[in-house]
Amino acid sequence: MAAVSVNEGRLVETFLTLVRFDTPSRQEKAASEWAAAHLREIGFSVEWDDAGEKVGGTVGNLLAFKKGTVPDAPPIFFSSHFDTVEPTPGLEIAIEGDVIRSASDTILGADDKCGLAPILEAMTLLHESGEPHGDIQLLLTICEEIGLVGAKMMDPSDIKARYGFVLDSGPPLGALVSSQPSQNSILVTIEGVPAHAGVAPEKGVDAIVAAARAINAMKLGRIDEDTTANIGVISGGTARNIVPAEVTLVCEARSRVQEKLDAQTRHMRETFEREAAAVGATARVEVTEQYRSYQLRESDPVLRIAMDAARANGLEPFLRSSGGGSDGNIFNAFGVPTTVLSCGMEKVHTHDEFVRISDMVKAAGWVVEIVRRARDFRE
Repeated sequence: MAAVSVNEGRLVETFLTLVRFDTPSRQEKAASEWAAAHLREIGFSVEWDDAGEKVGGTVGNLLAFKKGTVPDAPPIFFSSHFDTVEPTPGLEIAIEGDVIRSASDTILGADDKCGLAPILEAMTLLHESGEPHGDIQLLLTICEEIGLVGAKMMDPSDIKARYGFVLDSGPPLGALVSSQPSQNSILVTIEGVPAHAGVAPEKGVDAIVAAARAINAMKLGRIDEDTTANIGVISGGTARNIVPAEVTLVCEARSRVQEKLDAQTRHMRETFEREAAAVGATARVEVTEQYRSYQLRESDPVLRIAMDAARANGLEPFLRSSGGGSDGNIFNAFGVPTTVLSCGMEKVHTHDEFVRISDMVKAAGWVVEIVRRARDFRE
């Protein structure tokens, strides 16, 4: 089988084109339409679902499909997301040898356009070569950065694949995410009693004090190897001379083990309620499940295909667990075994974000090899 010969110049140009689109969540239309036009040129049918309408965005998830020439090969999908964690107005790009970074006071947008670009390059290579393959679907999502919202809005029946591969993880290349946590969002409202802080503070019940007591008594940060918890946002009070009557806290708990997540969430709820009551306040705790964990085994076909493909592309594959969530959580919850692949993004969600060209080249080759291994795979 011929080695994958990635067109590095074209891949870089695709990546640069993508990052020049300013695509904060709900504003992905221009980039999505550009990708769709390219996919049509290389033989894909394309459509958008109604996720954009559901979330108040400019476009839905882009669903692209190419019929295979090997009828009994398992159908597969590749996925990445268009949106970036913040806008990129006035983005200036610097290329320094193998590294592409932002030269402006913005993120680069490599998360997740360094996943998108290798997928598009790999699909172009397969089109040019004309080599046989099974059915291929691309699920290019919106609004991933605001809670996997685009993937959540997807109709599971629209997924035509048996196995999925999401390019949305950092280096080293060859890493496959086999486990990601469940996450609960926890919104807490503590209600006290207002009073003049100088004239009659004893008549008030300080909601901020209640929150502070709860935080001090709570297990937070790294709980164990599977579980974390965090207080992310605190807001409350109206003026420096008024005993604060209300404070809200936006919190989260995550774990790769459901029983541990349940226990941590219960601990946080009970601590807020107990410490608020201790000073005469009340705590209202609302828990929302954001996504469910998944655990893949090395013997699972989706991992076997990806690991064999990595080796064929000169990469040393290894499995790792992640403390973050991704669209992979949603696709696994839909019943499609899905792994998340490394694709080279580094220092994501910061203005120091960068990507190595060589990593994107390896990622594109990996995608091609996954198509080849899936074509020949039979359970």
